[in-house]
Amino acid sequence: MSRIVQDQMFLKIAQWQQSGLSQKAWCEQESMSYNTFHYWYRRFRRDRLSDNMDAQPNFVQVKVDGQLSGIPWCELVLNDGHRIIFHQPVSATLISSLLA
Repeated sequence: MSRIVQDQMFLKIAQWQQSGLSQKAWCEQESMSYNTFHYWYRRFRRDRLSDNMDAQPNFVQVKVDGQLSGIPWCELVLNDGHRIIFHQPVSATLISSLLA
């Protein structure tokens, strides 16, 4: 793949991130194959990770009380591609604090 194609696809990833749409909805709107999007999204994330190898990740301990159901209650997909999956209801305050 040429660098020009990669740059164009990475631009499309940035456009999706700013759209506020889910990946699937954005792909449908742009007439892009969902599989193609994910191929380039993985490459985009890999390149961004290699650019930030010197940065130390921040981790927060999460304590889970009780049993988890097999079905997620809520899933947040962040602009950088990270996902937070909740298996039980949580407060808006908790979600807000995670996004801060």
